[in-house]
Amino acid sequence: MVMADMPYIGPGLWVRIQHRFGPRMMEWFLAGHTALWGYVLLMPVPLFDQPAWSTFRAIFRNEDLLGWLMVMLGILRIIGLIVNGARKHVTPRIRQVSAAIGCLIWVGIIYCYASSNVVSTWLAIYPLFAIGELVNIKRAAHDEREARNGKAR
Repeated sequence: MVMADMPYIGPGLWVRIQHRFGPRMMEWFLAGHTALWGYVLLMPVPLFDQPAWSTFRAIFRNEDLLGWLMVMLGILRIIGLIVNGARKHVTPRIRQVSAAIGCLIWVGIIYCYASSNVVSTWLAIYPLFAIGELVNIKRAAHDEREARNGKAR
């Protein structure tokens, strides 16, 4: 049975999600990381009092605001990936938009850390996340082109 012929419910749904998870693993990883990054901000530790977080404090004023925003964006992206992975006909546009938002998030985080003039491990992490999101945008655009024009090259 070809994947396109599998039913939308039952085992076919699970097979479809599993089949699509591998190529989209970086999207899942970054969605989870977004939510977990926000969760860390919600912990009872005053992160914004540290020098590396000075620009975050100037922009958001409150760790809880940024924390909840990041948790919600991460969860929304995960929901979008689940829905997209379960659908018989994929909607790459959701993935493109969420990856673009993700790229803006990581670039914003890079900006805030860079503005603090504190050199730390952020320099080795978040730029790669932003680049990863650009790759995710390209992959989703490729999937959209295949969905629209067929898989023939």
